[in-house]
Amino acid sequence: MSVRFDANRERAIVRCDQCPGQPTLPTHREETDPRRCVRCQGERRWLPQPHPEDHLCQVCRRECPTCQAPTRDGQRCRTCRGMCRTCSTPLPDRGSPADQVVHVAPQRRKDHRHRWALTFFPRTWDWDQCDACQDAGTAGDPVRAVLAALPDKVIRACGGAVPPTVMDTIHTELRNRTPRQLAARVERRWWGSWAGRPLQREAEANQEGYRPDDVAVWLLAPTVCAGRCEDGWHLADQPGRDDAPCTVCRGGRLLAKRRELDDAEEPEPGSAANRTTAEAVAYRPPMRECTGQDGACGVPVAAPHTRCPACADWPWCACHRRRYDPHKATACSACSTRQ
Repeated sequence: MSVRFDANRERAIVRCDQCPGQPTLPTHREETDPRRCVRCQGERRWLPQPHPEDHLCQVCRRECPTCQAPTRDGQRCRTCRGMCRTCSTPLPDRGSPADQVVHVAPQRRKDHRHRWALTFFPRTWDWDQCDACQDAGTAGDPVRAVLAALPDKVIRACGGAVPPTVMDTIHTELRNRTPRQLAARVERRWWGSWAGRPLQREAEANQEGYRPDDVAVWLLAPTVCAGRCEDGWHLADQPGRDDAPCTVCRGGRLLAKRRELDDAEEPEPGSAANRTTAEAVAYRPPMRECTGQDGACGVPVAAPHTRCPACADWPWCACHRRRYDPHKATACSACSTRQ
């Protein structure tokens, strides 16, 4: 790598010495390793030999060059092109956020705290949506209202566009549910399960993989229950009543959870009513084993004992069939009942 400073430029020119012609690298950092991705400089982002023309890894090649949002073809995302991220319509000109900052002088404050000035900043987290999508919750278009409820993280992971399977699911679910109910379903499942989990996973030998479009469908899909409930609960028919638990899946306890346990995390033991037939057959209650013979005995013992009668050297009963605890009885349980 060679760095050359030009008086006519504000930053240095970085060139790659390993490529023929020493092309200029699209970076502003002088300390750049040309063997790695020129944008992210990841620890494991080594470039193949010979280097590609853009000197980017496969991950950065699919990102927006302006804001690094995931895209399908690596071009500028909808927000950077001035288009609504939900419906792709042109965004209105809202100006610069710095021009909409309002400063209130201390003497003009209405709360009579005249020692400090007050500053109000504009709400910019929904500027990547048009006015119609911002008001989608109260709009007359039900599809737009449900699309606005999808998390931004899922839309960006899908490439900035809504997959066709998601649109089909929305149209199907709107026949039985209102837009407000579908939006509540998405919010409940997102913050209850998927907000802190990866949106993509590769398939392995003991688990199946999924993609961001699968997660978007799972957020909208109906509950897998014959009682047609909402994740274990039936919606109340009147505002003053509470939701009733489903009698088929017993409040969602019998539903399959889309949650994987970590390697160091042990599964919680379920109750006998929640076990399937296969789980009930294979279930073995937790049992303490004898620690005698340097741990080689392994005979099941009942609490609070830690050693079996043989390892504890309990005396034999007069019947010569069983041992007994000398601290609690003088004979075995069978002979004690006869007496």
